[in-house]
Amino acid sequence: MKSKWMILILIQAVISLVAGILLSKMSLIGKIGVSTFYTEYGFLKHWYKGFAAVFLIQLLLIAILWIVKRITSYKNFSIVNLVFIVLGLLGLFYTYYDFTSTSHKYMNSKFHTGGYLFWLGWFTTCIFFFFARVKPKPVSETIIIKEEPKELPKTNSEI
Repeated sequence: MKSKWMILILIQAVISLVAGILLSKMSLIGKIGVSTFYTEYGFLKHWYKGFAAVFLIQLLLIAILWIVKRITSYKNFSIVNLVFIVLGLLGLFYTYYDFTSTSHKYMNSKFHTGGYLFWLGWFTTCIFFFFARVKPKPVSETIIIKEEPKELPKTNSEI
């Protein structure tokens, strides 16, 4: 792996680590809610589980963009990357709405910052791929076997 990919993964690891730590710093009301009503989000109470979830999603995004950039044209890749950026913007706006208008506003600012860091990592990956070069998939050479034309059976007049 080249150093540029290691740098991207290291940046994502740091962002995911900080996000996981901040997401685990939810308020007492948030911890009670996660423990009683929203048990599917119980993994956010532990920083290492939050880190793992955020980091895996970021690695999945990196893998998808790398594969798409490798096997498609630049135009198609740009469309896919822009779709991911739009999805990220929608997710960021929904996160902001959720943290300001619903009961999640009582979580606390550290938890909110962890949620916003997830989207920062998302945009970092999308922007990185606009500038990163990915070696295109080699075009396999097709072997064309030229067949000799078969002789037609001799007719009675030729014998």
